[in-house]
Amino acid sequence: MNFTLRQLEFYIALAETLQISKAASRCHISQSSMTVSMRNLEDALNSQLFIRHPKGVSLTSAGERFLSHARKIIADSHAALEELHNQPELASGTVRIGLAETLSAYLIPTILSDIQNRFPLMEIIFEEATSPVLVNALRENQLDFCLLLTSNIKHDDDLKIETFIRSPRKLWTPIGHPLQSQSVVNLSDVEKSPFLLLITDEYPEVIQDYWQARGCVPDIQFRTNSFEAIRSLVAQGKGVTILSDLVYRPWSLEGLRVMRRTIDDCVTYMDVGVVSTLSKPFSPDCQRLVDFLRQRITRLN
Repeated sequence: MNFTLRQLEFYIALAETLQISKAASRCHISQSSMTVSMRNLEDALNSQLFIRHPKGVSLTSAGERFLSHARKIIADSHAALEELHNQPELASGTVRIGLAETLSAYLIPTILSDIQNRFPLMEIIFEEATSPVLVNALRENQLDFCLLLTSNIKHDDDLKIETFIRSPRKLWTPIGHPLQSQSVVNLSDVEKSPFLLLITDEYPEVIQDYWQARGCVPDIQFRTNSFEAIRSLVAQGKGVTILSDLVYRPWSLEGLRVMRRTIDDCVTYMDVGVVSTLSKPFSPDCQRLVDFLRQRITRLN
């Protein structure tokens, strides 16, 4: 089994865009080169990664599993190079960053020390709020940029949005749940179980569209803005939920196991990225910080 880092980069681009033309454009190659490269990758792995459709592709279950490994390999290779050249930046000044509630809990604690070590002279102020509040503050020049769930906000024309990572949403169940033993799980199977709904970061609107587009209705039994409450209730067998891999943890606070699996007929993502306004370009120092965040956040995926 031999494959190249370049093939993995192509694969990640196609997995994120789900269109040969868009992936080829992102990677600055021809569509035919993208197609050949992906066929060669599948041959090297002896596994089908994509299902081809007239208007694009979708990931197979094997493709979903391999995607996380591909991202880790690419991120680790970048991290190795970065480690060789890692020097503190001389950038200074104050940068104000708006922060989605989800990322305040599951992203910043992981990378804050790295940010401070890389930019020791810079004062970085994080402000957590709901996405509408942060976007409004951005437009009023109260923030330099925001780290948001770019899948959960409106992509208005005055905003510049760059997605860093796409974290697949999966079904969470307690250990031993009947859905875990099914060979195939569809969204229509999930609607038969009590559903626990997270209500932070505009997720209710996102998940409502997700269900309605497929003609299903969740049996919502509990609503909360607490990730830990959702995790504990799932582990206790009080219901199931659908949340992203970024916020997944295998154990509840009570030490009970939380299981996850892909919903076979429906794959959706929680996208994380940077949002700024087109009317306010980044300063050079701010751009260096954004570039560092891109590298560091990509490694988490």
